[in-house]
Amino acid sequence: MRCEETDLIEVACMKHFMLKVATLNKVYQGVAKDIVYNSQRAQCLLVEQDGQEVLIEMDSILKLTALTQNPFFKSINFKTDN
Repeated sequence: MRCEETDLIEVACMKHFMLKVATLNKVYQGVAKDIVYNSQRAQCLLVEQDGQEVLIEMDSILKLTALTQNPFFKSINFKTDN
């Protein structure tokens, strides 16, 4: 993940954007809360989905779509190393 992409995710967290987050295995939809580390020390996006906090490993994110209208981004496609 590039620094610019991480910066946009930080903006989404600061402004509590509603996001749709697609990974290889699942699609999440919730409010961006923070960037944190999980117990395995992997960097994660913390979202609140249906009243529960969910950690999504940043390296697993394929696409991020802002459902909250904003001047920063509509969607971000992440490159994979596969």
